[in-house]
Amino acid sequence: MKDNAPMDDHRCCRLSVSGGELELAGPPAALRALGRLLRQHPEPFEVAITGGVVSQEATAGPLLVSLQGGTTLHFSGGREYLDILWDGLDGVAEQAETADDRAVRRHQHIEYLPGDDYRSPDLVPLVIVADWPGAP
Repeated sequence: MKDNAPMDDHRCCRLSVSGGELELAGPPAALRALGRLLRQHPEPFEVAITGGVVSQEATAGPLLVSLQGGTTLHFSGGREYLDILWDGLDGVAEQAETADDRAVRRHQHIEYLPGDDYRSPDLVPLVIVADWPGAP
């Protein structure tokens, strides 16, 4: 994992909402910077990104992703479950930086499937998407 991105790179992440699905997108450095901020602040924490706000709080229970007020992407759950999201941000960034085939944008779905003890059944589907490095 590259760890040399400025901490304010997270502002280049973008939130979009369409048809009940949430998308958190950005360049690899921005996804990594957001992941680092969230790892460092599992207690109630809020940070602005393009198109909205990301908020997070450590609670008991599985990962819950929700949209609050139309522009706040909210994450909650135990640290071991929030780690699913943090690893997702880093993993998508890594995939975009190391991919040879650029026909498909690198992404990861965070969603609940029946029998999943790590994600809440009330979770709103989230897709983390990486822009290609060097792309506008």
